[in-house]
Amino acid sequence: MKKGLIIFGILLMLVLAITVQASPNAYLSATLKNYEPQPAEPGKYVKVFVKLENSGTESAENVMIEFMPNYPFSLDPGKNTEKQIGILGSKSFQVVEYNVKVNANAIEGTHKFKVRYSMDSENVGNWIEKELDISIQTGDAVLTIEDVKTEPSEIAQGETGKISLKISNLADSLLSDVRVKIDLTSEIMPFAPMNSPVEKDLYQMKAGESKTFEFNIIAYPNAAAGVYKIPVEIKYKDNIGTAYTKEELVGVIINSQPDIQIVVDSTTLLEETRTGTIILKIINKGLSDVKLMNLQVAETDDFELLSSTTQEYIGNLDSDDFETVEFKLKLTTENEVSVPINLEYRDNNNKLYSQDMNVQLRIHSASELGQEKSSNIWIIAVIVVLIIGYVIYRRRKNKKRKH
Repeated sequence: MKKGLIIFGILLMLVLAITVQASPNAYLSATLKNYEPQPAEPGKYVKVFVKLENSGTESAENVMIEFMPNYPFSLDPGKNTEKQIGILGSKSFQVVEYNVKVNANAIEGTHKFKVRYSMDSENVGNWIEKELDISIQTGDAVLTIEDVKTEPSEIAQGETGKISLKISNLADSLLSDVRVKIDLTSEIMPFAPMNSPVEKDLYQMKAGESKTFEFNIIAYPNAAAGVYKIPVEIKYKDNIGTAYTKEELVGVIINSQPDIQIVVDSTTLLEETRTGTIILKIINKGLSDVKLMNLQVAETDDFELLSSTTQEYIGNLDSDDFETVEFKLKLTTENEVSVPINLEYRDNNNKLYSQDMNVQLRIHSASELGQEKSSNIWIIAVIVVLIIGYVIYRRRKNKKRKH
């Protein structure tokens, strides 16, 4: 029994001796120390720092490490993939740097950066491969307003319209929890939602995908014409859960077609006199104010303009208001006269309008206007006064003769 135990002990010592002799005294391992920037971006460079460590009890000789190009990582042409380290002491390490190009078409996510290392470059079997994780992501997960449309292009006071926002995912990855909101709460905002929420959600948007968000609104009946900026808030998350908030402004126009009319307010022109003045009344019957208004009269064969100028500057003309201008004319015809007029003005959005119209001018006789009777009365009165005067004169003369 004792002999058996002795033999077993001797054999165990021999096995341990062989194992210690066969085990390596230098042991290499590679780990990713860090990389810059984090995350790496498609189409740009990333500096990768690989830590090669000898955890053995003796120095390692002829140590080398090599970068193994694999999509989406590569080195610039002419750059050496191998780096010679030489001797790496026990319990020591060496950090190796690679300036690596990331493919522009790289998909966001985690990718494998490959290296291999050895203490004997001549023996391929001694090479050890290692895969290191590097995260790739675009610099910003961009969700942007690509196009804005309003229907109609100009919304009249009291009328409804629709705002369409085309939102595009410019990132290379999926975006989620997308929320688009228009803000109509400002006191100076002349819009209200119309049978439509002011906030709309979308669960996901794929890379390169576009979606249209529509909002129905109504303009206040008393809103002033002009361009109004509506704030838009966009919230979303990228594929690693980072939350983003963007604020934009979209312009919406309130405006209505001007409704300007001209009528003859009064005139002193008569068939008998043929010369007199006309007073024109310019009325703004539209919902919006107009400005910089100028009126010009063009002569015709039917009349001659006796005023010192053919045009009058009116300026601003508010909604539901009027202005008057006066011109002196001399008629050259007995027919009804048509007065050509050109109006130029701008609305509150500075849009220029040029409006041509003809004002029909009816010429009345004094009798039609009731003026002939009054003149006859005056004539009769004058005659009566003359007769009375003559009678008085004759009586006084006769009295003088009798005396």
